[in-house]
Amino acid sequence: MNLSRLQKNFESLAAEDPLWTVLSDKSKRGGKWDPKEFFQSGEDCIRGLQERLERIGVYMTGGTALDFGCGVGRLTFPLSRRFERTIGIDISASMIEGAKLNSHRGHNCKFILNTDENLSCIETESIDFAHSDIVFQHIAPRYSKHYFLEIARVMNPGGVFVFQLPSHLLRGSPFRKRLSYTLKAFLQKFGIGKAYFDMNAIPRKTIISYLEQQAGLTHIRDWDYPAAGPNWQSYLYAFQKPIQ
Repeated sequence: MNLSRLQKNFESLAAEDPLWTVLSDKSKRGGKWDPKEFFQSGEDCIRGLQERLERIGVYMTGGTALDFGCGVGRLTFPLSRRFERTIGIDISASMIEGAKLNSHRGHNCKFILNTDENLSCIETESIDFAHSDIVFQHIAPRYSKHYFLEIARVMNPGGVFVFQLPSHLLRGSPFRKRLSYTLKAFLQKFGIGKAYFDMNAIPRKTIISYLEQQAGLTHIRDWDYPAAGPNWQSYLYAFQKPIQ
């Protein structure tokens, strides 16, 4: 799935059910998310992340945090209570608008619509902490790898990058799943298909090697992190930009 199709799919899904599009709990589909519960889930997620990182000596404090794939700000707002400034970036205009409408839930947040393959909207070495959860799994690996390089560019020396990404499929056939996505994309091309989530994975060893050798980041730790559902082996990764 290219970025243009990804944007169109997320715009369509966000127009129909924005909160479910961000956090796809089957029981909440059809506008059933209570906003208070939805945003509280973001606080719980970031609090859990903070505790996890502190156990390995990494602390979520500093000047500027980046929430890549921010959606309506579910994780941006709790991040903003731990950093002086927080930037949320997303490919969907509808999501960015929703985040801005909820800006009272956070502190000193800036939301940016970005439909490019790069992060030219963010200055080099301006980010102290970058985070992304349940996002890269919907982006084709060729784009994710380029975004990883861009995130490494915008991070300050000593900055930390934490993100979730599936490594491989545990159940089902990768060929059949890819064939299914190809068919959905074909139907969309002729205006008869529905919007859908495209799931992607990059093997754990590949992603660690890529970020260390190509992006110049140091692998700190990774954890089993079943955010992609029971059919996928998913990890939460932590990398740090070396201090020169």
